Amino acid sequence: MSQSADTNLDATLSPLRRMRMDPIDRLAVTAVVGGGVGAVCGGLLGGQLAGRQYLAERAHRLPTTVQGWFFYQKWKNYRVILGGMRGASKYAARVGGCVVAFAAIESAVDQAVGEIQAASSAVAGLATAVGVSLVARLPRSSTRRACIAGLGVGLVVGGLQDLANTLGKSGTRPTPAYIEWARRKMI
Repeated sequence: MSQSADTNLDATLSPLRRMRMDPIDRLAVTAVVGGGVGAVCGGLLGGQLAGRQYLAERAHRLPTTVQGWFFYQKWKNYRVILGGMRGASKYAARVGGCVVAFAAIESAVDQAVGEIQAASSAVAGLATAVGVSLVARLPRSSTRRACIAGLGVGLVVGGLQDLANTLGKSGTRPTPAYIEWARRKMI
């Protein structure tokens, strides 16, 4: 696609696009990617936990024959697969939900402000951290650490998105105000 055609395409789409995606499309993509990452991590953790649990439950009566070890390993593999599938579904829902919440809050703040900026991502990170802390009933010290991490991740994600938008700019979207302020201070 030529540069002028790409510029015309960007001009006709929503001004509140991040990473060249409309908010609805971005929610769908983040749900799938977040759920996939959660499923992989949950599958690995669930499988490991199931394998260790199987060993712990049968440590007092381990097999003594070759045939006994064969069936022991066979059933252990079944339990590991089942545990991995349970863990994958649990973590896919958790991580996917957190990522979708982050993206939805980020889009809502962008829409309320009327501009895409890193502050929207920081607010989304902080709100997601508070939500996770409330749902998990974390103590106050852990909630404080979660909020600091959420704010930091939000600022980094938002800053990287703004930087990518500014460097790959096609002239259709204004540069965020804080980047213009930094440019004026440097010159």
